[in-house]
Amino acid sequence: MMLRITQKFLVFALITYLFAACNSENRQTLSGENEQLSGQFFLVGKGTYLKKTTCDIIEKSGIRKGGHVIILSMAENKLDSSAFFLQKQFGEQEIMAVHIFDFADRIQKKPSPISLTNSEILAIENASIICIPDGNRNSFMKLANNTRLKKVLQNAKAKGVLIVGIGSGASVLGDHYYAYVNDTVLKRYKIIMKPGLDLLKNTVIDNIVFIRNYKEAIQKNSKNKNFVFVGLADTSCLWIKESNARVLRKSKIVFIFPNKPMKKLVKGDELIGVF
Repeated sequence: MMLRITQKFLVFALITYLFAACNSENRQTLSGENEQLSGQFFLVGKGTYLKKTTCDIIEKSGIRKGGHVIILSMAENKLDSSAFFLQKQFGEQEIMAVHIFDFADRIQKKPSPISLTNSEILAIENASIICIPDGNRNSFMKLANNTRLKKVLQNAKAKGVLIVGIGSGASVLGDHYYAYVNDTVLKRYKIIMKPGLDLLKNTVIDNIVFIRNYKEAIQKNSKNKNFVFVGLADTSCLWIKESNARVLRKSKIVFIFPNKPMKKLVKGDELIGVF
């Protein structure tokens, strides 16, 4: 059964919040000034998920020193196999404090989704790792834009939380993402840009297949709107820290920059000062 917020977890979240507050004060006392935290990101393709990726996420997050993982389900039903799979992956690495937040019931509410509770906000903002697995990005962004979720995730980034996006979960991390809409006049689907979570500035993320189908449109939009497009293969993994990025897997990642040729990066390649 999917884990839900319980009294026990609310106490845990409160303790985590108090610990984080104390830890922040310690940093200020030791350094003489507030330490500027910056979030880290893992952009992962929606294909075969590698155990090594979980190990990398755990290592970069420092969660073994203490903390918890929040998985934000993008599914429209409660049986989100992607969320359960991620929970299992962390469990196999002995990270047991992994909590799935399932928003399926709220997404279906009309006319607008039910907002987050204060305890949920507390747990998200003070997590060590936040994972957004593949799912329905339009429904998820409706929830994010009509509740406090978008702002809460931006606060989590500011606190230095490591944020993982997988497949569609990666595509919503930028300030915009591409979506298909039905053109009733031309009687076909077309692509438009919709606001994302705005966690990665001037960035749009999708998969390599999308580039093959819409390369010219992406290049034109990249130039006019001044954004970097990141195209992930199924088993791609890109680690971003501050404004720099490194490719961690063999699968290539394609980048489209404003007014520049398309660039393909493979394992070990780095980009400096891009994000």
